[in-house]
Amino acid sequence: MSTALSLPINVQPWLKYTATTVGRDKIYRGVQYFSRFLAWYLLRQGATKETVARFNNLKKTLGLSRKRKPVEHIENAVKATSVKDEFLRFSTIGKQLAYAGYLTLDGIIFIDGSGAYKFKNIKKYSELASRFWLAGIVFGFLGGLYKTRQIQIRREVAARGLAHSAESEKSHARTELKAIAKEQYSVNKQLLQDGLDMLIPATGLGYLSLDDGAIGLIGTATAIMGAQSQWAKVNKKA
Repeated sequence: MSTALSLPINVQPWLKYTATTVGRDKIYRGVQYFSRFLAWYLLRQGATKETVARFNNLKKTLGLSRKRKPVEHIENAVKATSVKDEFLRFSTIGKQLAYAGYLTLDGIIFIDGSGAYKFKNIKKYSELASRFWLAGIVFGFLGGLYKTRQIQIRREVAARGLAHSAESEKSHARTELKAIAKEQYSVNKQLLQDGLDMLIPATGLGYLSLDDGAIGLIGTATAIMGAQSQWAKVNKKA
């Protein structure tokens, strides 16, 4: 007689999440930035150089292994040309092209870091990559602010409709307001994530002077936020 092996935990959501490139990248990113924080913290606590070096090496290894394809962002930029709203079309194309530039330069940095080929001006490539990264985040942030204003307008119209509609039509108006509130929550979360992420390349470019501890915690927090959004996306109920 055969017995079926049953797991006490449903692993399907986890398998679906880790099957996505974005999902895996958020895990690597979280570990990478938390390692950066731990290296900073342990150094301040007087830990041995060997211990600190382990976390620094983990941070560098994960940073090099987190490679995405710039062509995907170019394809997204092309798709964005069909967006009807002019400002959203502009901000989305700008964001996608900036990320494509960032990842292209990040690929050069990866080749240099791996030792396959050493570039003479790698510092310039690194600085330019940070500029593209920051530009991509800024474009996304501006798009989020614009969406917030559009949502506010829709909410005001829906609220007026609820106040002046017949009792039989109020249910539809309330449903619409709930949908608007859900959309606003998603936009607000992305704005917060972009606002925090912006601090990382801004520090790398010298616009801010945050230490590795702060950068590590910021990167960890935004990685978790991104992971939550990706988890909800791949495991949403039909």
